[in-house]
Amino acid sequence: MATIIALANRKGGSGKTTSTINLAAALARKAKRVLVVDADSQAQATISCGILPFQLSTSLYELMHLAADQPLVKAELDTGIIRGNKPFDLLPAKADLAALEAELTPAGNNQVLLKDLLLRWENIYDYILIDLPPALGLITVNGLIAARWLIIPIEPTFLSMDGLAQMTGILYKINAGLNPDLSLMGILPVKCDLRTNLARSVIREIRQNFGADRLLPSVRHDIKLAEAPSFGKTIYEYAPSCRGALDYQQVAAAILTRGGE
Repeated sequence: MATIIALANRKGGSGKTTSTINLAAALARKAKRVLVVDADSQAQATISCGILPFQLSTSLYELMHLAADQPLVKAELDTGIIRGNKPFDLLPAKADLAALEAELTPAGNNQVLLKDLLLRWENIYDYILIDLPPALGLITVNGLIAARWLIIPIEPTFLSMDGLAQMTGILYKINAGLNPDLSLMGILPVKCDLRTNLARSVIREIRQNFGADRLLPSVRHDIKLAEAPSFGKTIYEYAPSCRGALDYQQVAAAILTRGGE
């Protein structure tokens, strides 16, 4: 059965997409079957994989609409999955996903559409990583209801601490009413320059407030992590020996341990 992990932060530019794609690649390097779900209408995970969203005929948008209207058959589901492009599979997004909030009411079964979709693949994959948008809307709620674990990527600045506080508040609310099984796997510091007092003090504050067991290994600042998406590549295709690649391997190892492996 797949371990489903949502990556989310209320603050934009927190490294969600970079972390989702490269963690998927790192887990695939450990012989895990991985699916990435791009649940953000900006489609940055899709673009980072070298896929142009406007060329897609089927994406998460179409599958969620189909699921809202009628039960899906396997053939319809499979049309949405892109295979063979990367060492992991991808359920892509396109800009149409932004309209889903207005087209589907947030009530009833529409909050569990993504969970129902992913249930069809739970025996195919070892890990499913969901890249969620920063806005707290129907898509984000769907992702948090579908997930077993939450990872909160955070850049170690004091302004980012507000986004962290908001995400933990959202986690408690989802726990209380919609998904009591959702747990915080960890807070993931990214774009870290541990030579600075600021980065060290923010990480120290996270450790004090949440505990060392909720702090994932830090990903150091590495320009190659920012360059790789422009070539449609993961960090392991672009610069496999750089420090960013090594750091994401350490994070993947921590995920395997915390996920029970």
